Amino acid sequence: MKKIALSFTLIIFPLFLFVTNLFGDQEYIYDLVYRAEPLKNGKIFFLRFRNPLLDPVLKTYEIYLFDPSTGQISFLQNPQEKLYILPVLSRDRSTMSYHSLIEGTDYMVTANLETGRSVRLRFDTGGYFVEVGIDYDNDTVAASIKRGENRQAIYLISNSRGTIRRILDGKVFRETGFLSNGNVYFVERDEHRHNLGFVNPKTKEKQIIADSVELVQKTPNGDAILYSRKGKLYLYRPYGNESLVLSENFDEETVPPLISMDGSTCAVIDKGIIYIVNIPSGDVLYYVSIDTRGLSYYLTDYTFYIVKEKKIFYIEHKKPGGSLQELYEAEDLIHLLAVSKNDRQLFYRHDDKTTVIIYERKKGTSDRNRFDFEVEQVIPPDSEDGFYVITRSTGPEWKYPVRELYYYHTGAGKLLTVSTARDTYVELYRNKEQPGMHSP
Repeated sequence: MKKIALSFTLIIFPLFLFVTNLFGDQEYIYDLVYRAEPLKNGKIFFLRFRNPLLDPVLKTYEIYLFDPSTGQISFLQNPQEKLYILPVLSRDRSTMSYHSLIEGTDYMVTANLETGRSVRLRFDTGGYFVEVGIDYDNDTVAASIKRGENRQAIYLISNSRGTIRRILDGKVFRETGFLSNGNVYFVERDEHRHNLGFVNPKTKEKQIIADSVELVQKTPNGDAILYSRKGKLYLYRPYGNESLVLSENFDEETVPPLISMDGSTCAVIDKGIIYIVNIPSGDVLYYVSIDTRGLSYYLTDYTFYIVKEKKIFYIEHKKPGGSLQELYEAEDLIHLLAVSKNDRQLFYRHDDKTTVIIYERKKGTSDRNRFDFEVEQVIPPDSEDGFYVITRSTGPEWKYPVRELYYYHTGAGKLLTVSTARDTYVELYRNKEQPGMHSP
């Protein structure tokens, strides 16, 4: 375990797989990119939220895929389908699964985004779907289905076999998903508290991990769950069925933990200390003794970044015996937007929201890219030919701001429209803005 002492201040900059409701608590927005996630080969999967009457009963989601190599945008669902719950992607981002209704009939669709092959199953469950999750085998789906007032059940659906079976009856499930050992975890609302537990699909045996939980984050690999309870942060590991205390003084309101994309590492912020934890073992790799006010930070599979005013510092957490080092110093205050998957490129801006600067770690050079709109978020794909930008635009032709998605090809210096107000009747996508962002 390595100890590093500094005296900085902290601003939270969490890492998220999906993007939603990014702009704060204002009245309305025309939301043309409700969520977005990069896929393989530079492609991006994104959703539009269609709700022209602002009625929760009438809202639907639209699923799209954009390929920058061809400039093609694909509409991924049947035009007759209505999607009332969010679709999900598999861990390797090759497969999506969603529930839809066509003239009152339930369908579960699971499609391979690379081959285009899909399985469409028709059900009559006597209830209606609330949430779905897909297993790591890219075939099995767990679905929470409402069975009455304050009554739900979790069903297991096999696409390859075309079967569905009920594995757990409960009250209201706020979250469901798969663990790496095959069990299905859940967060169940019971009276005025939320309980975290799991069910074995084979035996249908239910076990509660902890009651009265507040924050719950499953790792991408499903080999651990971070959860908070009564001011403490815990790491639960299915193999061994045990929970370890990571923090005795945890505040989920202001300091959410970061989890790397490969699920191997998490960064936990306490007052005056940052812990960098190896998730499989539960060991603390590094802890940084630090004044945690006024910083921003970012966690990748290999590196933990800290930004203080004009400087970027880093720790390569996969390497033992490392130390916090200065990476780069800019002319003005740095607002870190994103880091590429391989850590070669850092995307940031200064106070000018129209300019994105790319810092190349290997070359030690910076490249400025100026746009005609304000950039709210950058999404780097797995290639380095370009990057996606989520923007916020206003204009006399729109009553409210418009949230749009573009792709910028850095080599060609070309901006491609992906999901924009151009040729779109934006009133169909009017939505109330919500504070903050979250992932499903």
